[in-house]
Amino acid sequence: MVNPFCNRLRKIKHLQKTVHFLQSNYFLVFVQGHSFFWARRFLAGSLIYCLGAVSCFAGGGPENVFLLVKAKSRDSLTVANHYIDLRKIPLSNVYCMDFSGKAFFATGEVFRQEILLPALAEIKRRGLADQIDYLVYSCGFPWRIDFTKDFPEAKFPPELRPMASLTGATYLAAFVAQKRKEFVGMTNFYAPAENAPATVSQGFRAQYKWSPGGKRTDGHGLRYYLSAMLGVTNGRGNSVDEILRYLRRSATADGKKPRGTIHFVKNKGPRSRARDSGFDKAALEIRRAGVNADVRDGKFLKGAAAVMGMTTGWAQLEVQKSGCNYLPGAFCDNFTSAGGNFIKPKVAPGQTCVSEFLREGAAGANGTVVEPFSIAQKFPSAGLHVHYVHGCSMAEAFYQSVYCPYQQILVGDPLCQPWANFPRVAVEGMAGSRIIRDTIEIVPVAKTTVPGGIRSLELYVDGKRVQRANPGKKFMLDTKFLDDGPHELRVVAVDGSSIETQGRWTGRVIVKNGADAIELSVDRRDIVEGMRRLAVKVVSTQADPVALYHQGREVGRVAKGSGVVHISVAKLGSGPVALFAKTDGESPVRSRTMRIDLP
Repeated sequence: MVNPFCNRLRKIKHLQKTVHFLQSNYFLVFVQGHSFFWARRFLAGSLIYCLGAVSCFAGGGPENVFLLVKAKSRDSLTVANHYIDLRKIPLSNVYCMDFSGKAFFATGEVFRQEILLPALAEIKRRGLADQIDYLVYSCGFPWRIDFTKDFPEAKFPPELRPMASLTGATYLAAFVAQKRKEFVGMTNFYAPAENAPATVSQGFRAQYKWSPGGKRTDGHGLRYYLSAMLGVTNGRGNSVDEILRYLRRSATADGKKPRGTIHFVKNKGPRSRARDSGFDKAALEIRRAGVNADVRDGKFLKGAAAVMGMTTGWAQLEVQKSGCNYLPGAFCDNFTSAGGNFIKPKVAPGQTCVSEFLREGAAGANGTVVEPFSIAQKFPSAGLHVHYVHGCSMAEAFYQSVYCPYQQILVGDPLCQPWANFPRVAVEGMAGSRIIRDTIEIVPVAKTTVPGGIRSLELYVDGKRVQRANPGKKFMLDTKFLDDGPHELRVVAVDGSSIETQGRWTGRVIVKNGADAIELSVDRRDIVEGMRRLAVKVVSTQADPVALYHQGREVGRVAKGSGVVHISVAKLGSGPVALFAKTDGESPVRSRTMRIDLP
């Protein structure tokens, strides 16, 4: 670290300016022995307006992700196309933004007005506010946000300067949306108490409120959004091909309970000493969960055959030369100043970037986007891997382990769950596609092996949650409220464990309350390398205008029912592109979703 501020915050005399700053900004400070704990005074609920105020019992799956895409970036479109396909993200949950800013840095005002608030408004407009828990970014967005101009009168101590990561600022959306400077402190109440005798892992929901120490509350509390970037392509980042490779690997890891090892590597340097006192306890808990873990001396791993996780602290790690084999789903965490800085930093330019772990096949990695000083609570505790092996998603495990997350960037696949026990879900009498009309009965059957059984069942139509039921109950779906044409149904079962793991059944139906239909097609012979426009043929039984949609936005239109739409490939990106069409008349009809693999 450059000019380390303190090691594990034990040098209390160095914290006088920090204490004064926190006390003047609605914080209380408690010093207990050698530990340092910050807790925020609740602001009568004023920090939760942007997250809604509805009950929620669903999260941790593709229906709970809101995927943000930079519409003017082909790389961003391409990465999103693949992630949508890999993770079955509903098209209703994808938002192509017109953000045209740079992919390195942004000011707090630009982030707030051009990214965060438009995203929250779009979630509300689409009627998804009670189901979205993750705000996930494709590549092309600024990974560092400078909030200095938001607080022209404030004098921040160096260790608390308001420079945040994109994902940290998004996680703390309730603070950022209202220009509350408290986001620089220990504001993550989702993280459990640091000195708890055993690690208790909890599922995350954006509608849950948290009080200090990871306690769920029905009273005053803070709400968050899990957030991650799928990849960074500028500066020291990864290529699009590298991003797609580790996302594909990650998607194969779910529920596989891999037999790899989680490694904790410690040494006598300040980066290791800041948190290695927790390594032995974490390794013991991981072994109790049935996963291999070891604690070793050194700077980094060499020749490790099956790495499922790694926590260390050293500035320069020879990741590529180490000869390690990272299994799908692996998470890597290194305590150093510039791990999340994707430009070559002027100070300590050789520090290892998170992109190096991802390049070698890890599913996720984290680092700080600006000099954090040697404050352990700004980095994940060793408990990150404990939450992960308990069955939490990568994002849940990460945010449960870092108390002051605003400078940390999480890059990779936030939905990865290698150790999850997914409920098994089926629907009676719904095998294959079927034509439906009027009101239909949907009878789900869900089972799980975890104590607590099934807690709740949820019905989604085209990605939007429409009903919730108790186990053993059935859904009644009135199709007269749906457009005629193909629809996707999902039944999600949430188990009764503290993690609230989900399982799902997906089926397709054709609503036929009328006689009209619409169909899309392309000539596959036209799909060649270097093509600039895609010709989509639209055939409709109606004379009303037809709009074509990709990633949640209109990309073309036929004026009178049938015709050919020519779409610029630059608007679509490469990979598995999903298109559907819908008429604009009084009795709307929608087409099936057509998937085309564009070079």
